[in-house]
Amino acid sequence: MRRDTLHLTLAFVGEVSPVQMEALERLAASVAGTPFELVLDRLDWVPGKRIVWAGCNALPPLTQLAANLAERLQEGGFRVEERPFAAHVTLLRKAGPPGAPLVAPQIRWRAAEFVLVESNPNSDGARYTVIGRWPLGARQP
Repeated sequence: MRRDTLHLTLAFVGEVSPVQMEALERLAASVAGTPFELVLDRLDWVPGKRIVWAGCNALPPLTQLAANLAERLQEGGFRVEERPFAAHVTLLRKAGPPGAPLVAPQIRWRAAEFVLVESNPNSDGARYTVIGRWPLGARQP
């Protein structure tokens, strides 16, 4: 994955119309959370999906942020993922089996904001366009 494509998905919405995009921006602006630091300390390969990902235990501020966002999305009429939230960052796509045991990294990632991103598939995987940014810690819901 290119550095500019690394992300941790809080909620996946799918294709939306321009009107729905405006609603998503309003919903995101109403979500509050506190800044936090993730420690990505697990590494795994998923054979069926052929990806390598780094993960971590979901900290209360991260879990709460994802839950708040999911609640607002549901209230706004958007479909929300039914599976439990799993904090992870995809590092490699189209990955073959590792030749040696994967060694867990200790990557520290300071989360001070969250973003709304539009994904456009291309030959490299996807191009991501940031639609909006919202700082954590400064707003009231």
